[in-house]
Amino acid sequence: MLLSGCSEAQVTHQTAASATPFVISTLPPIGYNHRYGNNPVAAADAFALERKLYSQKQYWEIGLRTDPAQAGYVVETDPSATQTARSHATDMLVIVASESLPTLRNLVALGDAGQKAYCIGLVDQIRALGYSGITKVDMSVYFGESDRHATLVWTAAGGYTFQILDNNLNGALLTPVPSGTPFATPPPH
Repeated sequence: MLLSGCSEAQVTHQTAASATPFVISTLPPIGYNHRYGNNPVAAADAFALERKLYSQKQYWEIGLRTDPAQAGYVVETDPSATQTARSHATDMLVIVASESLPTLRNLVALGDAGQKAYCIGLVDQIRALGYSGITKVDMSVYFGESDRHATLVWTAAGGYTFQILDNNLNGALLTPVPSGTPFATPPPH
């Protein structure tokens, strides 16, 4: 009916042109979540720590960067390759962030020394996975997406240095409520 005013309608079929295969000379690094780390091994380690903390009701997001990044581009299901990758890393950046008010309150409830011990415990858990070549670790703790609460630096020569950057939070909104309890310091491995 719609074409009744047309004198002639014609349907044509196009033939496929000779297909040229799409070739990528090098594949991008895929197979892992870039949110957790800068290579497959670092991402898997960050994700595992995040899940472990989550199971303990410590709601942190974890990001891990290891350098050189190329060392971690192995199949993380190969235990030998994974251990070799970890041992070849020399520098590490750890980002720990949370927007969970109970998590933030419980961290602040530890006090300055307790927060330092907690952060050291997290870094030590990661290093204990086999990061034997690490000479420097930088860790930043974020409250929300932009408030950099604290930093922890470890070097082989100098040990740990911890600094809280926003002491204005002590005794403020993040003071634990009566039902809140501080986190237990992670046990050494």
